[in-house]
Amino acid sequence: MSEQEEIIADRESRIADIEHEPHDFLSPISGYESMPLVTLEIAADELIGFIPTIHNYVSIAKQRYQHSPNDLTNDEAAAITLYSMGWKPRDQCLYYVLNSTLRSSNREQLKPWNSYLRLFLNGLFRLQNISKTVYRCVNKDLSHKYPMGKIIVWWGFSLCTTVLNTFQSEHYLNPSRPRTLFIIESHSGKDIRQHSFFPSIDELLLMAGTSFQVIDYLHQGNLHIIHLKEIDPIYPLLQPVPILSIPRSTILLAPDKSIQLLSVTARPAEPMSTHSEMELRLRNPMQNVRSFSLQPTTVLSESANRTSSSLQFRNPRLERIISAKPNKSHLSLSSMELIDQDMEIIACCLSRDDTKLISLNLENNRAGGSGTKYLSHALIQNKVLTTLNLKNNHIDIQGIEQLSYALKQNTALTMLDLSRNQIGDNGVQCLSYALKHNATLMFLSLTDNDIGVQGAQCLSEALQQNTTLISLSLEHNHIGHEGVSYLAKALLINATLMSCNLKQNQIKDEGIQNLSHTLRQNSAKNNQITSEGIEQFSGVLRLNTALSELYLDFNKVKNEGAKYLSIVLRQNKTLAILSLASNEIKETGALYLGEALRFNSILTVLNLSSNQIGEIGAQCLKDALKHNNALTTLNLENNQIGSGGYDTCRNNRNRATSNLDCSQIPDEGIKHLSDALRCNSTLQTLILTSNEIGNTGVEHLSYGLQYNSSLTTLVLAFNRIQHEGAQYLRDALLKNQTLRVLDLGYNDINERGIQYLNGALQQNKTLTMLNLCCNHIDDKGVQYLCDALRNNKTLTNLNLASNNIGEKGVKLLRDALQYNSTLITLNLENNLIDNKSEQYLLELKKINKKMNISWLSSELIHFSK
Repeated sequence: MSEQEEIIADRESRIADIEHEPHDFLSPISGYESMPLVTLEIAADELIGFIPTIHNYVSIAKQRYQHSPNDLTNDEAAAITLYSMGWKPRDQCLYYVLNSTLRSSNREQLKPWNSYLRLFLNGLFRLQNISKTVYRCVNKDLSHKYPMGKIIVWWGFSLCTTVLNTFQSEHYLNPSRPRTLFIIESHSGKDIRQHSFFPSIDELLLMAGTSFQVIDYLHQGNLHIIHLKEIDPIYPLLQPVPILSIPRSTILLAPDKSIQLLSVTARPAEPMSTHSEMELRLRNPMQNVRSFSLQPTTVLSESANRTSSSLQFRNPRLERIISAKPNKSHLSLSSMELIDQDMEIIACCLSRDDTKLISLNLENNRAGGSGTKYLSHALIQNKVLTTLNLKNNHIDIQGIEQLSYALKQNTALTMLDLSRNQIGDNGVQCLSYALKHNATLMFLSLTDNDIGVQGAQCLSEALQQNTTLISLSLEHNHIGHEGVSYLAKALLINATLMSCNLKQNQIKDEGIQNLSHTLRQNSAKNNQITSEGIEQFSGVLRLNTALSELYLDFNKVKNEGAKYLSIVLRQNKTLAILSLASNEIKETGALYLGEALRFNSILTVLNLSSNQIGEIGAQCLKDALKHNNALTTLNLENNQIGSGGYDTCRNNRNRATSNLDCSQIPDEGIKHLSDALRCNSTLQTLILTSNEIGNTGVEHLSYGLQYNSSLTTLVLAFNRIQHEGAQYLRDALLKNQTLRVLDLGYNDINERGIQYLNGALQQNKTLTMLNLCCNHIDDKGVQYLCDALRNNKTLTNLNLASNNIGEKGVKLLRDALQYNSTLITLNLENNLIDNKSEQYLLELKKINKKMNISWLSSELIHFSK
């Protein structure tokens, strides 16, 4: 590995070490604040025990800064430099050992660090606080550790990047693995570039013990985006130090000398401004779109101190909803028929200094242009709202002008949905100008807004300058292939956009030829793309180093297009998901793709549903899967595959999901599938919906389940399974140790089949969800089921909807479930529930308060929680 590669690897590991944070509230970091300020050499003496070579790197750091910038002493600057340096072995590198110690609950381990921390923090606290949005990323799914609203503490010093395109390398956003991107609103970061060993890197250092709150999140396939906002704790978790301001000409004395304290500052530096306002100018990108000037209207010029008592228009219902929970962080006012005057009330709420609202949903109202003006004024004042949904609000060009003016100044909003309005090309021109200046917006939806080629041209110019937008939806407009060409030019420059939705945009082959290779996820569904367009597109993909997901569903790829894509798959090193549903691909196309899969080691998901590959095509794929070790999901739904085709499953040992829905598999085909289950050790989900599977087929399948050790979900809904089939499933459940979800909905199990399942449920220790809806189950069948429910300790979800269960059956369920402590959800909708039955269910709810029960009575669905 070259020196430059080692430097990059070191920075990547530091930004990604977020996964080592303990997520526990530890004791505050302290003990150093009363220590005397000593030289870096003296401070390092106490660290030799666990960093033996530290003095070698202290010497390098001191030599680097004979004349420190920012009025820091040479020792303070060198202490920061020493933290930024990396060396091997990594576990003896200062930053690694220090952060590991800070994350430990044993604060005694910090004592040897007190002298270094005193010097290090004295330098950091003398640097100005920076208010800026920064980013971290890790190749793991950490979303479960960051639920909405949770307050967390990062105990180590956190290195963050200030530019999103840092994460364009495969290390950060490897498309084949889960990854988590953190968007962090920080107000106390430290710019250490002038003191870093790598000064050219755009980075900000967050102090140890910094607190954050999770204010939003977004999940896009394998990408999990967590939005954090720095908050100030009641008590400091990193004890402040008296800042010693020592002139640069003063030299810290030798170990046996004292240090003269020249001045003491009681508080850290004030936050510095990160951007200066530029004069508002607009260059008209097209001749036939009218020029405009983004200037505030009278509404936007009104005082920010306006209170609800001064409003002329009142809406008591709306005001009650807003005032009911004044400290709420999320507010949904969708489909309330709110008009433009109501928006003034909402704007008043957003403009309050004490508002905590971070997400506002106004979908399906009538804000219009006038109402949007009120909201725009509030957005200029508001510093906390991050998500705003204005979908379907009759917003016209006047409203968009004012909203664009607000976006130019707003520093908080990250997600904006403007779908289904009346924006048009003129409105997009306004928004595009705002996007050139806005530094926080990351998700923008302009779906169904009558945007054409000229609007795409405006967006193209904006995207060439914008560095924060991650996701842009232009679905259901009419930008056409010419508009796509404009966007492609922008995407050759833009390095941050990761998702672009272009469904239903009348894109022809010329547009596909120009689609940019910088997108991480492209959706080109329903765009009439032919094999000729795929031929041109494949040339881009072969050289592509970023695209990870490609969706070409409902086009006309056909066999010839599959041939071009197969060439791509042999060479491309990033594409992980390829969806080709409904593309008229036949046996020959499957042959091309199968040959490519022999050599491809990146693709994990292949969707070929609703094509015509037939048994021969499946045979081709089977042969490919013998050699492929990467594919985890193969969707062959509705492909006219007979029994011979399903021999494919025998030889694949890597698939995590197999969807064979609507494929009309005869029982002989199920036998082959059963053979595959016996030897397969990775398949987790098997969907066999609507395949006319009968009792003999279930017999074959059950035999495979008895020996399978990986399958967790089995869906057999909409087949022809009767009580004999239930008997075979019973035998499988008695031996199988992994199945957790079993869907038998819309079959003909009836009471005799339930009698067989009763025996399995009494002994099975893994099944948690069972769907028996629409299976001709009556009160007698419920009696057998209740015998199992009295003893079963694992089932949490039971669906008995659309059966023939009456008063007697409901009474049996009440008696059996009143002491059951595991069942959480019971669905009895569309049964024979009368008033007496309903009374039994209400009694059950009083006894078992944790159970959620839904039923149908008096033509209304009741849901009891």
